[in-house]
Amino acid sequence: MKYIKALIGWTILGIILIQIANISTGAAHSPYILSSPPPQAAPFVEYEANVSAYCPCEKCCGQYADGITANGYKIKKGDKFVAAPKNIPFGTMIDVPGYGLVQVKDRGGAIKDNKLDLYFDTHQEALNWGRKHITVKVYQEIK
Repeated sequence: MKYIKALIGWTILGIILIQIANISTGAAHSPYILSSPPPQAAPFVEYEANVSAYCPCEKCCGQYADGITANGYKIKKGDKFVAAPKNIPFGTMIDVPGYGLVQVKDRGGAIKDNKLDLYFDTHQEALNWGRKHITVKVYQEIK
């Protein structure tokens, strides 16, 4: 019971902090802000990731440049999500510094081990990100 109360408390605090941040930055209706708060009390694993970027163009996606991710999601302008290795299930939340808290919605042939690939709307945005070695948080579901 204590754990549930603590979880609820942390969740409410997270919602409040996100709303304050959204109001102060004017991002209350930004497409880059998730509709639900980050899983504040959920356990997570931190690891050093090799993070690259891609867009829906043929150069980045080859024959899969159809605007639909590996889990069947139809990409819309302004979306943010990550392609992750198969050992990280679709829907898992990953916090990527400089990009945000996003869901795993895609896979990729070269996405293995500690590699992640961030989605951007344009090829230039993907090039601007480049490749970074950064510590990410992978949140695990509480069952």
